[in-house]
Amino acid sequence: LFRSGIATASVDYSILERSNVLKEDARKIIACLEGGRRVDSELNKRRLERVNKGSEELNEKIYNQTKTWLDKGKLVGLVGGDHSTPYGIVKAIAEKEGTIGLLHIDAHADLRDAYEGFEFSHASIMFNVLRDVPQISNLVQVGIRDFCDDEMSIIEQNPKIDTFFDNNLSEMLFCGESWKTVCDKIVSKLPEKVYISFDIDGLSPEYCPSTGTPVPGGLSYAQAIFLISEVVNSGRTIIGFDLCEVSPNPARDNEWDANVGARILYKMCNLTLKSSK
Repeated sequence: LFRSGIATASVDYSILERSNVLKEDARKIIACLEGGRRVDSELNKRRLERVNKGSEELNEKIYNQTKTWLDKGKLVGLVGGDHSTPYGIVKAIAEKEGTIGLLHIDAHADLRDAYEGFEFSHASIMFNVLRDVPQISNLVQVGIRDFCDDEMSIIEQNPKIDTFFDNNLSEMLFCGESWKTVCDKIVSKLPEKVYISFDIDGLSPEYCPSTGTPVPGGLSYAQAIFLISEVVNSGRTIIGFDLCEVSPNPARDNEWDANVGARILYKMCNLTLKSSK
């Protein structure tokens, strides 16, 4: 990887500044919901409009930055941020590459429609890209173990979606199947070009204790890397990726989450380059 070259784009601090402002609007809306109070007041409507508009602006910014790098012949990955952030990169890469599949590693299905009124919530990323990016032929989800009834209905009814729930993966392993066999089943659902969307809470929580929404169960570090390696070994091409929701906890002087996240990121960079034709 170091011979091929890897770089990070310069930090756009305007994103942080805008986030700090809109975060307060979002917090007040969520506090109303959690307190059982009305959220349909004119004040809250204006707050929600500002947050949704800010999310649209961020999506457009990431979309345009991705297109700039793609036009220069670069492979592009995104480091989140919460899991709403890949919307723009998925859209840009799909427009360039044509038909693509999404390999989605996560504890959550992320198929909610405007969760809590936030149109581009981290809980809605897969709902949004399936709706807005027609080039996506398949969404293959791995490790899902937290979802609602509406999301289950979408999974059952949308022929583009194949979900390997965490409990089903465990059952296959407990009944004697190898992880290689399980990975072959997962990879077989993917087309030739694959975008990987990796939420760190797809791993078992001992790897990511400080992430925002950890859920018991999940993949081991080794299982996740083996799965991505099998995508490459199958002859498929990784055309882009994101890694989201890695969240070290400075209050605890805890660098473990960052350690795991950095290693996954480096592996994904290597494997993406290895798969490139």
